[in-house]
Amino acid sequence: MDDNQQACLGFSLCGGVGPVTFRKLVKYYSSPKSAFYAPESQLLKLMREPLVRKLIAFRRTYNAEDEIKKLDRHNIWVITSAGKEYPQQLLELYDPPICLFGKGDISMFDFLHDAYVGIVGTRKATSYGQQTTKWISRALSSQRVVIVSGMAIGIDACAHQGAIDEEGRTIAILGTPIDMIYPRENRELYDVIISKYGIVISEYPPGRAINQGTFVARNRIIAGLSQKLIVIEGGLQSGALITAKCAGELGRDVYAVPGPITSDLSKGPHSLIQNGAHVLLHPNDLYPKYPQVRNKESKKPLLDDTEKRVFTLLSSESLFSDEIAQKTHLPLSDTLTTLTLLEVKGIVEKNSDGSFTVQV
Repeated sequence: MDDNQQACLGFSLCGGVGPVTFRKLVKYYSSPKSAFYAPESQLLKLMREPLVRKLIAFRRTYNAEDEIKKLDRHNIWVITSAGKEYPQQLLELYDPPICLFGKGDISMFDFLHDAYVGIVGTRKATSYGQQTTKWISRALSSQRVVIVSGMAIGIDACAHQGAIDEEGRTIAILGTPIDMIYPRENRELYDVIISKYGIVISEYPPGRAINQGTFVARNRIIAGLSQKLIVIEGGLQSGALITAKCAGELGRDVYAVPGPITSDLSKGPHSLIQNGAHVLLHPNDLYPKYPQVRNKESKKPLLDDTEKRVFTLLSSESLFSDEIAQKTHLPLSDTLTTLTLLEVKGIVEKNSDGSFTVQV
């Protein structure tokens, strides 16, 4: 790390100086290093006194090399907004993160040339939302698109899982410090991502306190990193709509997946569509000319439990959708969604009489 990068790390570890204040300081002093070591008397003109006192006390004992070693011991890497490795698209934000702390193999990603798609939505996803999310994520991952989401339960987790199912790449943006897994039930997902399928990122170093605002703040990173953003299920006050708003302000393409008009979770996506978002009916709507890249030795598509039930049933006979729903005890809407997903995967086909059968 050079002096400016060390200064960025210092601001992040000290705490209190947020991205907006940091940007103001760097603009005033021309560099992170000059801002970090500015005279106390000058800093008092730009920041509140308690914050200046905290920064002055911190920098007396701050040693960048020691801090990096501490992070290394926990397999945490850090890139700063003053470094060449930092995703340049995040600098388009009004308040880009001062630093990004991460786990996983960052060398898997080319932030200048890879395609990045964000997928966000409600934590209370329906079966329709879960299956649709995995379908879209798998299809995009098969085209070597990187899936970006927030590792929350619901739509976020399904987006990451879809990429993993296809052995693709995914990036999870946390609203917690990099060493804090939230929610706890996503521990396995966190581990799987950093072990093989991507990276987990946070702008918060280990030990930092969190609040509702830190989860809202991570939405801008999802929007900033993504070239296109998809919203799947969410209410009118959903955090997914905050992400969509930020994406729109950055000039990103925003897509919304329509849902049943009787569902409250369709209100968010439908509102976006009414206000100019693209309607997403198929993954090919995002990259219609994008080449389908697959390893010739890749595994057969992975199926979730519902898809396996339908597949097993159709393996022995051809059936109509209402017959499948009756035999599997699934709602007809879920049955139709599952059949669509199996058709897309090339596992099930619709016969001329309207019945379904397993492709030979």
